[in-house]
Amino acid sequence: MFGPSILARTLSRPTREDAHGNLWQYHSRSDHHSKVACWGILFDLLLTCGLLRSHIESGKVAFGINHKMTDFQHNRKKVLDLVLCTPAAGVPKGRPPSTFAAMVEHYEIDLSDDERSALVALPQLVGAPVGSVLAALEAKACMTAHQRALPRLYDELNSSHATTHGATDQAIAAGFVMVNVAPTFVSTDLNKWPLSQMPPRVSDHVQPRAAELVVAKMTQIPRRSKLGDAGFDAFAITAVDCRNDGTPVRLIEGPPAPASGDIYSYESMIARFAHIYATRFAHL
Repeated sequence: MFGPSILARTLSRPTREDAHGNLWQYHSRSDHHSKVACWGILFDLLLTCGLLRSHIESGKVAFGINHKMTDFQHNRKKVLDLVLCTPAAGVPKGRPPSTFAAMVEHYEIDLSDDERSALVALPQLVGAPVGSVLAALEAKACMTAHQRALPRLYDELNSSHATTHGATDQAIAAGFVMVNVAPTFVSTDLNKWPLSQMPPRVSDHVQPRAAELVVAKMTQIPRRSKLGDAGFDAFAITAVDCRNDGTPVRLIEGPPAPASGDIYSYESMIARFAHIYATRFAHL
């Protein structure tokens, strides 16, 4: 699986600029990390699911970015990071990247030679106005102030699957959470000045306790095993060591990250996502 490595490698490069001219690896007001995470998930899904590749080749499936979905039952609206959809007529609003491959340059995604070769071999997935949503991806991160961030993080994820399935029960709702296990962190919110003129304020984390609290709460997010239930169809938790100080971001494979084979592991999420797509949309 390439997704988590792509995310860590991409976030290792400071590319997000703030109003003071500072470059950051992670910026709390940017959705860059979410878009890169969703790209990696979709990349692995394309490599895993033959039916999805077939649907793309025949022009039945496209993608949309920042698609606003409306829960028909409660008239609740939410913007989803990335959706797989049947294409509708018209011109995409906001002019997103025209192809899945074009997102690599647009979001400055760092790919290895092997990943680029794998991407070239895939059918071209195009961006298009969204018709019917087949799958919706939502990626979130908890990087600092872990305990204080928990209520909002939980609510945002909960509303994602609820809005997706409230709009169309058939759609696959997939969630992804990146949890930071670094003992220190340089927050964009606490460093609103040119760092070339003044040293950064560094936050300390009580680890692994802080990350463990987040992982435990994320396992309480509803999941569903059949149509009609409430919850995510596929869900993954990934742990990283990101200090946001220019040092490389590292993937963490040991605790508190889910173990290989755990239902919350990234590999399990991709396998489940691919299986559900292959069975639910076999007759698309």
